[in-house]
Amino acid sequence: MDFQLQGKVAMVTGASGNLGRSISLALAQGGAAVALLYGSTRSMRPTEEYARELSRLCNVKTMALHGNVRSEASMVAAVSEVVANLGSLSILVNNAGVFTVGRQETLDESDWDTVMDTNVKGIWRTCRLTAKYLRASRGTVVNICSINATHPGFGGTAHYDASKGAVAAYTRSLAKELGPEGIRVNAVAPGLLMADNLRSEARDLVDAYEQRAVLGRLVKPAEIASVVCFLASAASSAITGEVLAADCGYVMM
Repeated sequence: MDFQLQGKVAMVTGASGNLGRSISLALAQGGAAVALLYGSTRSMRPTEEYARELSRLCNVKTMALHGNVRSEASMVAAVSEVVANLGSLSILVNNAGVFTVGRQETLDESDWDTVMDTNVKGIWRTCRLTAKYLRASRGTVVNICSINATHPGFGGTAHYDASKGAVAAYTRSLAKELGPEGIRVNAVAPGLLMADNLRSEARDLVDAYEQRAVLGRLVKPAEIASVVCFLASAASSAITGEVLAADCGYVMM
């Protein structure tokens, strides 16, 4: 089975966060050239430094550039720059996303719009702008979804859960649309991810998750990155239209 990614060019949105960094690292370790997109200009310097570090460690081409998935102009420029500098595009990882909490009767409409514009419309925009390049390379798309798409959150997350449900549906429909053109589209649905200070800031949530999960723990970002690389590689060549849960056995209970 071919898990290697040599000769591939990957673009990762939302690459400035912990999960985006883990995904970018795993792709680079697999041999892919990686474009790391950050949405906020304040993330520019650390993302550029991280991209250089990946290039040095993994001996692959990397680049960091601004790409706000909520902006058509920003993403048009980003996609063009990636192709111009790295030569092609064969792996798209839609990782950019936002999470907010609020009871629905008091939720501000701007919060709803921000979540939907980023988590749903942002993926649509990026897929639309990259489709011709992915078609030429017979490439792959991996969307970052969530177990909240099918398993409601802890309360106050209905708008976020709705956005991830839309990502799951969009993944399946786009796979059917683009499959005849040689493009595979899948999604990973992470469970609760390990993060700095999460246990101290949300102890009840962490305890509840660990008690329910079959493996008795949270999910490591590197574990999600491994699933992304599997779905991006030839090892998963028969898989498309799937939303693969990586949650330490939380939703199966």
